[in-house]
Amino acid sequence: MKLRIDSPFIQTGIKITNLLILNLFWVIGCVPIVTIGTSTIAAFTVTLKMTEGREGLSMTVQFWSAYVKNLKHGIPLTLILLAGIWSVWIDWQIFDKVEGNPIGFLILALVVIFLLLVHFLFVFPLEARYDNRLLMNLSNARKLFIRYAGRSLGLVGILFLQFLLFTQVNTILIFAGFFCLPILMIYTASQIAMPIFRQVEKTGGAPEEFEITSDLY
Repeated sequence: MKLRIDSPFIQTGIKITNLLILNLFWVIGCVPIVTIGTSTIAAFTVTLKMTEGREGLSMTVQFWSAYVKNLKHGIPLTLILLAGIWSVWIDWQIFDKVEGNPIGFLILALVVIFLLLVHFLFVFPLEARYDNRLLMNLSNARKLFIRYAGRSLGLVGILFLQFLLFTQVNTILIFAGFFCLPILMIYTASQIAMPIFRQVEKTGGAPEEFEITSDLY
């Protein structure tokens, strides 16, 4: 049997291969630690187009071009995110270790987790798609989360299940997760985010009052 290059089987294989390569790029881009956000934005630049079959130019060129372009916003986002995660860890340690388990620190940790979810679930794809100011995209991310709360919470649930699958089930999946979990989560978020972006773009940001400076592609 002769397989055509445009057959669904071949195209699926190509997409999986591209995602695995993109995961490697993401890992390399995260090596300085402070560039985790930059690398994530660059990965979203590619996966958002993948969701609509509009990959266009070389994936390698797209990723690294976006990586360089987004250093200015990616590094501050990384520092804010890491500070939030560190705050949650400290609050949990105090709650867990201090005699009497002061409930205030547990509540504070939950509040910080909620704020991180509200502002960071969509901020990286927003950074990848729109040429906005950093604070504007953080504001837009919050508005998207609230306006599309059902889809947002559904996405959080899916991402959490993916994380558990590749970190808590067995050693083989933990090993496999290193090669595919980050990009799987990014691609999943892209599948949810892109239809939302299209809806917002059709109305020019109204009636939810999203601020869109310009579309990058």
